[in-house]
Amino acid sequence: MKERGTANDMELNRNLLRDAAAKGLLTEEQAEALWRFLSEHSQNVPAFRFTHILYYLGGLVAIGAMTLFMTLGWERFGGWGLFFIALAYAVAGLWLTEYFLERRNLGIPAGITATFVVALAPLAVYGLQAAFGLWADIGGRPYRVYHTHIDWRWMIMELVTLAVGAAMLWRYRLPFLVMPVAVTLWYMTMDVTPFLSGLEDAAWELRRLVSLWFGLLIILLAFWVDVRVRKSRKDFAF
Repeated sequence: MKERGTANDMELNRNLLRDAAAKGLLTEEQAEALWRFLSEHSQNVPAFRFTHILYYLGGLVAIGAMTLFMTLGWERFGGWGLFFIALAYAVAGLWLTEYFLERRNLGIPAGITATFVVALAPLAVYGLQAAFGLWADIGGRPYRVYHTHIDWRWMIMELVTLAVGAAMLWRYRLPFLVMPVAVTLWYMTMDVTPFLSGLEDAAWELRRLVSLWFGLLIILLAFWVDVRVRKSRKDFAF
């Protein structure tokens, strides 16, 4: 463990605490309790650790499976089937988030499972839309093209996703939740462009400019957030 914020980095390990206890600076019980506290606290600090890599790898596989890699086979469940599958996974994700935070004090995996819940929001909305026949006029556009095709009807899914993301951020204050919110805002800028311009198939140049300016805005916003939360250990501007 390292203590930052001084002229030189100070490295703290268990042997130093034992030496301090041997010199009477603190009791052995205090040294052990302090080490346990520091160990638990360091687990929630983002770092290039093998366990953290496994956390993110597993989480991204789960998120990808329910977003980018949804296949046509899932469409056989129908709109209601997709809705209730997304709802069941979301309930499981919420339970895991509470478990990791309240019982295990593990902020990083809690942030990943909370993000998984937000990532399920567009699938749940799509299932409801399909169940009520919103996509019937175009032969039932599959969910997997949500990430590749522009359509104003995606905006309903995006608004709900932003609402869920805002609620989860308000409830848990976990930095990784910013990721699906930022991605959804980017999707929304592309979907709203043809809607506002009145062009069903907006020119590629227009879409590129919208993405460019939105990207610059997000960078400036991230910089502002980073300055505001500089003293916090939570990196909301990652």
